[in-house]
Amino acid sequence: MGLLSRKNPLKKILQNIPETRGLLWEKILELEKQILGNVEGAVHHKAGTEQSEQMQETYPLIQHIEGGLYTRQIFMPKGHLVISMVHKQNHPSFLLKGELSYLADNGEVVRIKGPHVIYTKEGTQRVLYIHKDCHWACVYKTDATTFIEAEADVYTNDYKELPKEIIEKNKKLWQELAQRRS
Repeated sequence: MGLLSRKNPLKKILQNIPETRGLLWEKILELEKQILGNVEGAVHHKAGTEQSEQMQETYPLIQHIEGGLYTRQIFMPKGHLVISMVHKQNHPSFLLKGELSYLADNGEVVRIKGPHVIYTKEGTQRVLYIHKDCHWACVYKTDATTFIEAEADVYTNDYKELPKEIIEKNKKLWQELAQRRS
């Protein structure tokens, strides 16, 4: 996970992110910077690095690599706002237990209860508000042999590392959405 905030859940923030013009990734980065600078207890994790003790305690992560598959299961507590890293591949995501709202790629805020399956597309970055304690799992393809390598293989913190066609596709989608809202 990218940015994780322990206080000020900011339920309305999900709806406000896509309302301004520009790339959704850039708006999420602005939100991340505001939270890190202003919310006590906010923590950040960079893809492909060791997790801090605070991350491990607050958001326990269970990881497994076998047969070219990397699985991650994370616990996210009620009332938290979570900003994920940017996903570098298509993969299934599973809300095993709990309830949350998330900002979809099309700018829509979607509320779901577990169990629920979401198919995450390359380039997706999620902003989640946790209504009830959640257990979330993802499955990825990778040739990595360590958790840090696998995490770096499937996530990035910088959307500019994505293939140009993914950036252009999402840019076009968000421009069309902004025009419809105008």
